Amino acid sequence: MPPTPTAPRQPHWIVRAHWVMRSVSFVNAFAFFSIHLAGRGYATWVWLLLALQFLVYPHLIYRRACRAENSQRAELQNLVLDCFLMAIWASATGFPLWITFTVLISSAINNAISQGYRGIFLALGAFGLGTALGVGIGGFQLIPEDNPWITGLCVFGLSWYLLGIGRIAHTRALLLRTVREHLKQREQELRQANDSLQQQLAENLALQRSLHEQANRDALTGLFNRRYLIDTFERELARCTREGQPLCLMLIDVDHFKLVNDGHGHQVGDLVLQELGRLLAGEARQQDVACRFGGEEFVMLLPGLPESAAHERAEQWRRGFSELGQVRDDLPGTLSLSIGVALFPTHGATPETLLRVADQALYKAKTGGRNRVVIHDPTEAAAAMPAPQPTACYDAL
Repeated sequence: MPPTPTAPRQPHWIVRAHWVMRSVSFVNAFAFFSIHLAGRGYATWVWLLLALQFLVYPHLIYRRACRAENSQRAELQNLVLDCFLMAIWASATGFPLWITFTVLISSAINNAISQGYRGIFLALGAFGLGTALGVGIGGFQLIPEDNPWITGLCVFGLSWYLLGIGRIAHTRALLLRTVREHLKQREQELRQANDSLQQQLAENLALQRSLHEQANRDALTGLFNRRYLIDTFERELARCTREGQPLCLMLIDVDHFKLVNDGHGHQVGDLVLQELGRLLAGEARQQDVACRFGGEEFVMLLPGLPESAAHERAEQWRRGFSELGQVRDDLPGTLSLSIGVALFPTHGATPETLLRVADQALYKAKTGGRNRVVIHDPTEAAAAMPAPQPTACYDAL
């Protein structure tokens, strides 16, 4: 497969700018050197060299710079070479005042623009070397030419050269301003895009949190759901084990909830569950976990609550729920709860065990007449309890 042709390398902008300036200014230099040499008996080969230097040379070094791997570096070398060759011609022709000044200051300006002070020193050094070579070849002679034509051409050439440099500087300034405005616009667009991205990320995070919250919350009561309880139970149990604290588990069931739905409708039944959820959440501590386990069954996970306080807390919720039915016209008048309580480490050391024994205590509360709190008693459970069936909490987990 033949290699893919590559696009030709584009020279640095300074190469083309200098080529244009050099081509025009060297034609002008050819004119005033020709006027200076005319009538002085120089050989034909001198005139040939003069034509090669000022009419052909600018295009040769332009091609050299264009073909170089680093066109800008090659052009900087060309500028130093200009100084060297100009010095040879100035010294070989007797240092004509205006010509010498014009070629020296023009070369120095070129190098100063391209390389600052370093360029000035390089130009002066190259001009000095060229002068030494010219004097060594042709001897020292001083012909301070005062031909008005040469003076006029030098003044014209310097003026045109400086104006040309000013025009190039103006063009570059306009280009740089355009680039800056473009970069500023792009920066503003990027800033807006970044702000939009940040806003989108914030919205995504909020949506993620909302979805996570919805996944862990019961839609009707706003309490945590069964999934959250499963994820949290072992973590809280491990923490209490590590810190040497008790953990209280309460299984709460609304008594005769089917009769509420059948007698008052499902809307009232939902309202009863919502009010129970508000009651449990409203009186819970920050570290407590209130869950709707399913249907009319609720779970309270109470880290750090000892057995001495467990019965009191459960009684507060039982009494509070009963009082709702007495003070609210939109709720059935007879509302009650049955609550089974199990405690870590007294009644078990695993979530499964605690749920099972709390279920046994709840079953005892139900069979004992409802509307009551029962704390699991291991000594009574084995003799008095058949296999638990009412809530099936353990099987659900």
